[in-house]
Amino acid sequence: MSKIVYIPLDERPCNLAYPLRLFTQLDDVTVVAPPAALLGHKKLPANVSALRDFLKAESVDADAVVYSTEMLAYGGLLPSRIYPEADKPDIADYEAFLKGLKTTNPALKLYGSNLIMRTPRYSSGDEEPAYYEDYGAEIFRYGWLIDKENREGLDDAERAEERQLSRTVPAEDIADYEQRRENNLKVNLANIDLVQAGVIDYLAIPQDDSAPYGYTAHDQAAVYPLIKKTRLQARIGTYPGADEAGYTLLARAVQGLTGGSFSIYPLYASEIGKTQIPLYEDRPLCESVKSHILSAGAQVALSPDSADLILAVNTPGKQMIEARDQRTHADVTYDTYRNLRAFVSQIGGLLDAGKAVAVADSAYANGADLELIEMLDTQGLLPKLAAYRGWNTNCNTLGSTISAAMIQRNAKPAVRWHEILTALLDDAFYQSVVRGEVTDNWLPRFGLNYFDLKDQADAVGAEVAKQIEALATTTLQHSLAGAKLQPQISFPWNRMFEINCAYTTLEV
Repeated sequence: MSKIVYIPLDERPCNLAYPLRLFTQLDDVTVVAPPAALLGHKKLPANVSALRDFLKAESVDADAVVYSTEMLAYGGLLPSRIYPEADKPDIADYEAFLKGLKTTNPALKLYGSNLIMRTPRYSSGDEEPAYYEDYGAEIFRYGWLIDKENREGLDDAERAEERQLSRTVPAEDIADYEQRRENNLKVNLANIDLVQAGVIDYLAIPQDDSAPYGYTAHDQAAVYPLIKKTRLQARIGTYPGADEAGYTLLARAVQGLTGGSFSIYPLYASEIGKTQIPLYEDRPLCESVKSHILSAGAQVALSPDSADLILAVNTPGKQMIEARDQRTHADVTYDTYRNLRAFVSQIGGLLDAGKAVAVADSAYANGADLELIEMLDTQGLLPKLAAYRGWNTNCNTLGSTISAAMIQRNAKPAVRWHEILTALLDDAFYQSVVRGEVTDNWLPRFGLNYFDLKDQADAVGAEVAKQIEALATTTLQHSLAGAKLQPQISFPWNRMFEINCAYTTLEV
């Protein structure tokens, strides 16, 4: 029995419970994670010292460690964005700790992730420093213009906008934000040095909410040249993403333990769609697919026949839109720039030929493609898939889909179907439909809002479960085979953005 120690990005189910669930019925790998009491909560940082003690003790007899730098150095994802200058990470101490793990257990493999800090384009202090509530959109735009000015120059209108923003946003807030980013960039660069020194065996550097210009792109310009200079391209992966990083590195660890090769062939719903730059990302969709396949420890297959897995990637039309708008503000190019009938037919043919097929539903942002799900259901294909995901960003979807298929490659069909159905309840029914419906039409009646469910989370969860169950019944007419679902819903950060989703089944 191989052992992996897992230190997540934060305590939310998407980073902890969901990835761990993939291992519950595997016989050859056990994954050990810290108790919830060590992991903090939202902006409250984890007990980093106790967390390191846990990791030190558990790694003595482990084969691999999959860890988030944000958790191990800052105490979590949000603490990595909001710490005071006096509490900035002690890089030397962090480096010494990782080197100590390797000294104690020289055979231990370390798989780390370290985000390039995001710069959201909207104003909200829910996950950022307090001043981002008032000036978030302006800080994003200011960083965009500064970066573009340095790289390409600005026209007169853009230069005037930059001057106006410099007068609008308090100078001390800009200084604090830029200092915080500089500190975090130093951690990114230190991790690259640890890869070069052989301490970290593989490093993923995802870019959360990335864009072609801005503060995040500026930091990329420091990270990428160092990777090239040290010739570490094969041991460091850089691409858009964040919450899927735990999935990806767990898959890589499993692949390293099992040995041999694993190849994945990408099949796209449209040739034009695969070249689109998804919302919240900075590069064509097809380039991110290659990055996620490689970071998971697999290879890109040249043909379906030579592949261990077909990754069927659902793509947008001319440009990506939000999932909640697909039925109320539909974009006709989702019909004219792609052919779902052909895509579903290809999936069915590959399954009939005995190939493993996973669906990465990346057509929309923040939710799934309901038409695709209905078509897969009508053809009876959903329970036959190796994996399915369609959540948040394109790269969240890619990383979790690939990893679920790789980790559960030898799992029983019923185990994989449970995982797929849980994803459908969350990605398709909650994120695409119910989240918006409850936020717009239910919360206001009780004085609640998207970011704060106050003391009414149980009541909101009951309403969400009722609506999800109704959608599942009407949408999955063939796949449920007469079963009635009872979803259980809770809100880990007492807001609407994410849920903890589980279900039980009642036969009728």
